[in-house]
Amino acid sequence: MKLAVIVPVYNERENIPLFYERAKPVLDAMAGVDAWALVFVNDGSTDGSLEAIMDLRASDERVKVISLSRNFGYHSVLVAGLSQVESDLYAIIDVDGEDPPELLADFYQAIREGYAVAYGIRSNRDEPSLITFYRKLFYAIIRRIADAEMVEWMAELAMFTRPVRQAVLAPRTTYPFLRAEIGYVGFKRIGIPYRRGKRLRGVSHYNLMRMTRFAIGGILSSSTFPLRFVLYSAIALAVAAPAAVWGGRLGAEQAVGLIVALGFYFILMSVSMISLYLARTYKNLVGRPVFVIDHEQTQLDDLATEPWTSSRTLAP
Repeated sequence: MKLAVIVPVYNERENIPLFYERAKPVLDAMAGVDAWALVFVNDGSTDGSLEAIMDLRASDERVKVISLSRNFGYHSVLVAGLSQVESDLYAIIDVDGEDPPELLADFYQAIREGYAVAYGIRSNRDEPSLITFYRKLFYAIIRRIADAEMVEWMAELAMFTRPVRQAVLAPRTTYPFLRAEIGYVGFKRIGIPYRRGKRLRGVSHYNLMRMTRFAIGGILSSSTFPLRFVLYSAIALAVAAPAAVWGGRLGAEQAVGLIVALGFYFILMSVSMISLYLARTYKNLVGRPVFVIDHEQTQLDDLATEPWTSSRTLAP
């Protein structure tokens, strides 16, 4: 039984050795795991994070590194790590310490009990109440409009089996969204609540702009409802506008103004929705990989897939 722990890294030099010291005893204590590896995926760091990983690797060959040619973003990093490593079990966890490595032991126990996916559910967040409100609003919306089940409140802290990894990576999309993919593929899963810890060092790279992009990407990746909403709006306008005129509530000039205004808004909304999906479809057809590996700075040893692949293909 081999376990590969995928650890995204972007400018986290100070946190890397601290994370290793916490994670190592947890992984060593997992009875039944014959071999484990910490696979740090360096997402174009510029603060010496790669050197910090290499320092750890010099003393422990179970430390591996995948180095990307530039910064590609969080979900691309996850795809890079999962697609480039061969293992029996996979785990993902951030390096900043907010998600406790000790929870990996609970995940492993759940896997041994027959679950294919075990993931963390954050029970607390140190954030403004307004952000918490919008976070709840996002999940309330996605719950109602998603085309398939989505894993709600899932942290990027999870462990799953090889078949789950294969199924999650199978879609050839340039917009990977892990929570939606895990929800879509099914399998038996369990969520384990935990209290989020304090960041070990430095400041978070996750700001309001990234949260907004994350929410929009989540909706577009998991739902076609915005496209259907265009049709629903057209039907509503087709009924409401004549009704307002024939009901005598509006004068002729007011009725014309209302119809023109609603028509203009409908066209603007329709073109915007269709453009978003068309742009995503275009990028998927172009098929640029969501990550590019710097092979000279990558050390995987026997965990590497053969041949190395992009996110759009999987080694057999």
